[in-house]
Amino acid sequence: MIKIVPFENIHATAFKQLNIEWLEAYELFEPTDLKYLDNPQLNILEQGGRILMAITDNAVIGTCAIIIETSDTAELAKLAVSPYAQGKGVGRMLVMESLKEASKMGFKKIILVSNKKLNRAIQLYESFGFKHMPIPQNAIYKTADIYMELQIN
Repeated sequence: MIKIVPFENIHATAFKQLNIEWLEAYELFEPTDLKYLDNPQLNILEQGGRILMAITDNAVIGTCAIIIETSDTAELAKLAVSPYAQGKGVGRMLVMESLKEASKMGFKKIILVSNKKLNRAIQLYESFGFKHMPIPQNAIYKTADIYMELQIN
């Protein structure tokens, strides 16, 4: 059974490890990633954001963050699922719960950046209704070649 739970400090290592694993596997790791991965408490949670963790049998198998952009816009970020748990709907569960959480938090729009190499993730986002848009000039990730938005609320 998979549970989606709020991030606690005991999850910090798993949050970083899961994300580093896929970023390196796809050659997408950038030093900018470390801002969030090294200190999620300060750079996500204390800024008003949220992090959700997928857990089964006391093991963390996935994660997803909601990062505050503006008063009405949040970024869906750092979606990661352990390789052995992929294909089991964990990413879908994390995105669904993150969107519910963002809606409860009062956001009107969710944005995300990605890369064309991440076909399955892009298909997942599209299945939730995310629309492709031009990449903003102020995008913080050099490897981002996909930008998507979803209107909520």
